[in-house]
Amino acid sequence: MMKILKFRHPELGEWRIKRSSRMSLFAHETLLFLSILALTTTSSLAAATLSQQIDPPEVNLGDQVTVTFTIQNGGSVNVQLPQVDGLQVIGNSNSTNITFNNGSFSSAITQAFALLPARAGDFTIPAFDIHTQDGQTLHAHAMKIHVVGNGSTSSSSTPAPAPAPNPATIPGGPVIIPPGNPPNNPPPDNSGNSADLNGSSTNVPLDANGQPAKVFMIITPKTTDAYVGETIPMRIEFYIRIDVAAQQDSLPTIKGSDFLMNNLSVRPQEDDVSLMDAPYHRETWVTAISAPKNGDFPLQMERDTYWTKPTQNRFSDPFGNLFFNRPSLAHGNIPSNQLIIHVHALPDEGRPANFTGAIGEFKVTATSAPDSVDMGEPVTLHFTVSGEGNFDYVKCPSLAPDPAWKSYVPSSKIDYRDESHTQGVKTFEQAVIPQKNGNLPLPAASFSYFDSTTKHYVTVPVNLPSITVTGTAPTPAPTASDNAADAATTAPAGPKAVDLMPNRVEMGTPQPSLVPVYRQPWFWILQGSLILFLLMGTLFVYLRSRNRPDNFHIERAQNLNSMHQEEDAMSEAVRRNDPEAFFLAARHAVQLKLGTQWRLKPEAITLAEIRTRNASLAETLEPLFNQADEVIYSGMASPGLDLAQWERRVRQEFLQPQFA
Repeated sequence: MMKILKFRHPELGEWRIKRSSRMSLFAHETLLFLSILALTTTSSLAAATLSQQIDPPEVNLGDQVTVTFTIQNGGSVNVQLPQVDGLQVIGNSNSTNITFNNGSFSSAITQAFALLPARAGDFTIPAFDIHTQDGQTLHAHAMKIHVVGNGSTSSSSTPAPAPAPNPATIPGGPVIIPPGNPPNNPPPDNSGNSADLNGSSTNVPLDANGQPAKVFMIITPKTTDAYVGETIPMRIEFYIRIDVAAQQDSLPTIKGSDFLMNNLSVRPQEDDVSLMDAPYHRETWVTAISAPKNGDFPLQMERDTYWTKPTQNRFSDPFGNLFFNRPSLAHGNIPSNQLIIHVHALPDEGRPANFTGAIGEFKVTATSAPDSVDMGEPVTLHFTVSGEGNFDYVKCPSLAPDPAWKSYVPSSKIDYRDESHTQGVKTFEQAVIPQKNGNLPLPAASFSYFDSTTKHYVTVPVNLPSITVTGTAPTPAPTASDNAADAATTAPAGPKAVDLMPNRVEMGTPQPSLVPVYRQPWFWILQGSLILFLLMGTLFVYLRSRNRPDNFHIERAQNLNSMHQEEDAMSEAVRRNDPEAFFLAARHAVQLKLGTQWRLKPEAITLAEIRTRNASLAETLEPLFNQADEVIYSGMASPGLDLAQWERRVRQEFLQPQFA
């Protein structure tokens, strides 16, 4: 079994060594010490190398440029980027990767700078030297940046498209239907509201003492300008300083009800970064959000977080506070930066009849099998819709009405290609049955979506082949009236058939006795056996129930214990003036009490369930449930909410023995 030794050097950063579990702890520490010594003394044996990158070299005014330097085997390095008039450094980050493999060490230090051009034009970052810790000098080459101003045309950008040709002249090409008055997409502001998902500079918030914040969270949606129902990919980054890092057991949640969000993965991507010369542990999720209505809405997230409090040791510990310094934890909800998302309604003008709400960029292909069938046999159509967008609204391409074919409800399957579930492939299968023979073309198919980039509705015709249909339609089964008519015309003349026939021709053998069955001895023997079997079964059930534990009383005792805990939680929430925690505990205490009395699970006790059982009780509890829903789902309490008064009311009215 292999384990990982993790070490953070104040200059070289964090690195790991694999070790065997059969080695002693002293051997592990000795190996670690020798490895650090070898790393710090032999790093100069390998020549340092430098690689540099600028991405992108040509941008529009208002966009960011990232300049990255990577130094291999150079020890500790602090890159000082030369100042350039018109280029503002708005952030920087660095990371260190040190590996130890088969007795050889290698290190890579990456330092990235985020630049924001102040004006359009050409800028040059001059060449400069980088000095490593072990005395080596690396030469950084000059780098050029071309910034395109508003109204200018980028030399490397895609040329403006020509006017859309007539769709009738492009077999199988998309049909673009322009909407009326599409909303303008405002340029991104300087607050970072529309930074891309590939990562950009991180503006570290500061504490009151001017130091980098211990814990903070940053959300970065792909855009802040979208349409109703459009999925917006978004990156969520949670930062916690290494010196206060603690184990987290919660996920970030979106505040408010203005946006819907895809489920987050339980385990995020984790790495360590350096921000403002402070080491941070970063957890990253990639998801997607969408808005169900149009308007301007604030977007913010929060996470229930723990971090380590600084403590002072009163004892002298020769082992570096290993045994006596036990850290305590601080707890709170950490909010993210807040953005404003502009959500536009989809235009009504030009909307295709078969538009189902799909927004994005999609491609459609189709096949059919088999090529030849008999009358009455099905033909299976396979449709594939791929691309990027809100696949929940992607439906099967619609078939035009065609009397020569009968169509059935399609089935679908989706395969997502990214973590945000905005890129994928959705496949459909649909069966159609021919209604006549010959060389029949399949019904015309089409798929419509809204392209949020061009702000146009797009209808894509789907080409389907012709199918050879052989045979004839099966003859329908004759009806009863038809059979009677045929029999009347073909039967020879003769005597009239008898309409009624007796059930039995002969009388049969008469019974030798007319004694009632209850006077027969065997009848009472049978009845006594059944009664004896019933008594034995009742006795067995009774004896078994006496030996079985009383689950109801056990569950009732557990519910009462949980209810007392919720009452304590209510008092603690009143002391901390925490409305959300108070109403969670109060509602759950009432659910526990009613669930015990009605022998139901506490989570099954809803206001609707109470109303069906006791209408007057529902009227009494309705203010509590409504207030709890308002506080829990909105995350805010109305001004003047008196939690102490609510606590007295819950205890005196709702949790008394005579309640319900």
